[in-house]
Amino acid sequence: MYLSEILEKFHNFFIFHMFEWCSSYIYMIITLWICLGVITYLITIVAIRVYFHYRNENQIVNNLCKIVEENDIVNCVRMVELYPKYINAFSDGGYTPFLVACANGNTQMVKVMLKRGADITLKSKKHESPFYLATFYYIKFPQFKNATCIRELYYAGANVDEPNDKDLTPLQMAAMFGHTALVRWLLLKNASIKVTPDPYLIAMSQGHQDTAGVIWKMTRGFPLDFK
Repeated sequence: MYLSEILEKFHNFFIFHMFEWCSSYIYMIITLWICLGVITYLITIVAIRVYFHYRNENQIVNNLCKIVEENDIVNCVRMVELYPKYINAFSDGGYTPFLVACANGNTQMVKVMLKRGADITLKSKKHESPFYLATFYYIKFPQFKNATCIRELYYAGANVDEPNDKDLTPLQMAAMFGHTALVRWLLLKNASIKVTPDPYLIAMSQGHQDTAGVIWKMTRGFPLDFK
């Protein structure tokens, strides 16, 4: 029975007994108790529906994040097509499926999600932007030379200077870990060197002289090239 039908029956019952309220105290008490019971029932039904809807939605988001982590392209595309609104929904871990795709440097998934409305400004619960997560993936795995993921995010309008929860930008993190190629790429994309602590000093303090040299050239106005 639909909710509207229940409300209609309740309304008809109320009208039918309305005149009896005036002549009988017992009828008034009975009717009021019935009304209270119906209202309680309706509230319970709504609460149950909300609970199961939220639980089902949360399960979909968690499953999608897991599929993305496992680099299951086929199932990821299928779920994104079925549930595009969950691309920007947060999982129990505090990340959206799109953020997980960025954190895993998965260009294919990132491109698919961008086409389906992924929000490049949405940050994780740890204040990590999509671009930051993608750049940190290359910092963790310097052997991977394919930078198409951060390129996709850059041309989608991502802010290359968005800091993390420690207030460190991608350039500062790349300098800290001595990722020279990434530092060069970020500088060519106009990443700001006017941040504190200075990326050059960060690189020097960690013994990354090649990385520091690239930053030094930029501060002195020397042209940078791709390598």
